Amino acid sequence: MSSDREKSRNTLRQMFDKFDHDKDGSINKTELKKGFKDFGLDVSDDQIHKMMDIADSNKNHTIEWDEFYHILQASKSQEVSDIAEHWLQFSSKPIIHAPQETPSWKLLIAGGFAGAVSRTCTSPLERLKILRQVSSMNLESGAPQYGSVFTSLRTMYRTEGLMGLFKGNGTNVIRIAPYSAIQFLAYEKYKEFLMEDGKKHLTTAQNLIVGGAAGVTSLLFTYPLDLIRARLTVQINEQKYNGILNTYRTVVKEEGYAGLYKGLFTSALGVAPYVAINFTTYESLKYFFTPEGEHLSVPQSLLYGAVSGATAQTFTYPIDLLRRRLQVQGIGGKPAVYSGPFDACKKIVQEEGVKGLYKGMIPCYLKVIPAISISFCVYELMKNLLGIDSKKVSYSSG
Repeated sequence: MSSDREKSRNTLRQMFDKFDHDKDGSINKTELKKGFKDFGLDVSDDQIHKMMDIADSNKNHTIEWDEFYHILQASKSQEVSDIAEHWLQFSSKPIIHAPQETPSWKLLIAGGFAGAVSRTCTSPLERLKILRQVSSMNLESGAPQYGSVFTSLRTMYRTEGLMGLFKGNGTNVIRIAPYSAIQFLAYEKYKEFLMEDGKKHLTTAQNLIVGGAAGVTSLLFTYPLDLIRARLTVQINEQKYNGILNTYRTVVKEEGYAGLYKGLFTSALGVAPYVAINFTTYESLKYFFTPEGEHLSVPQSLLYGAVSGATAQTFTYPIDLLRRRLQVQGIGGKPAVYSGPFDACKKIVQEEGVKGLYKGMIPCYLKVIPAISISFCVYELMKNLLGIDSKKVSYSSG
C-alpha cells in the first residue's frame, strides 16, 4: 500500500513538473493552459479559471505542489494524461469549496461591533422596558410613573437628562461583545457537529436544540455583567451603584458571589427558548424564501431578523420579566419579594393580573425590530470588510 502511494505521488510530481515550465515551484494560468495543450487537451479560459479556483487554496493566483497534490491525490490512474483529463472534468462541475474555518477574532469583531451599535441605538427603549418591568416593586421612593412609550421617554429625559436615556448602556455594550461572539461561535460549532454527515440543513428540532444550547452557553459566560447592567439601569434618584466595578464590589459585599448569579436559572429558562426560536425562525425564512447559494440582501436580512426577534420575544417575554424582577430585588438590603421564579409568577398574577407578566412589552417590541435590523445591517458590513463569507454563517442578535 505504501509503495502504491509513493508511486502515485511520483506520477503526480512528474505531472506537476510538466506544467511548471519555468521551474519556479508553482503553476500559473498560462502554464496550466499550455500544459493541458501539451497533453492534447483543449481548455477554455473559463475552465482554467475554475480549475485555479478549485486548487488555489491560498488565493495567490498560482498552484503550489502541496495544493496540486491535495486536489489530485485521490486519482486512481497512474497515467499522467488520464490524470490531466480527470482534473479537466472538475471544471464542468459546480465548484464546491471546502468549508474554511472563520477565525474567531473576526467573528468577535463583527458580532461585537454590530451588537454594540445596535444596543446603543436602542438603549433608551431597553432602559424603559426594564423600568416598566420592575416599576411595581417600588425600588425607590419618589420614582416617576411611566405611561405611554413616548410620554415615558420624555419623562426619563426631563428627570435625568440626555444621559439618563443611556444609563447602563456602557455595561451593556461591554456585555454584548463577548455575548454575541460566544453565542455565534457556539451555534456554528454545534451546528457543524450535527452536520458532519454532509447534511445541508438542520431539522427544525435540531435548530431549536442548537440555538438553545448556544444561548445558554453565552449566558453562562456573561451573566454577571447582565445582572450589573440591570442594577445600574433601574437607578433613578438614589445612586447606590457607581459604575461597573463599584456595582460588582457592592453586590459581592452585600450578597456574596452568588449574588452575581441571582436569577440565572430563570434567565436560562428565558434565553434558551428565545435564542432557539430566533435562530430557527431566521433559518426557516432563509430556507423557504432565499434560493440556495444566493447571498441574503440587506433588506432580506433586516426583514428576517425583525420577524425572528419579534416571534421569539412574543413567546418568551414573561420569562424575561420574571428574570428582571429576580435580578433587581434586594437592592439596598431590602428584603427579597420573591423566593424564586414560580413564586414570582404566582405573586405577579395575584397582584397585577396576567397582564403584569407582559409589562413593558410594547417598548420591547419597539426595541426588538430596530435592534435586529441595525444588527444585521452593521454585521453584513463588517462581514464584507473582514472577508467573512456570508453564505457560510448564520447570526442572531443577543
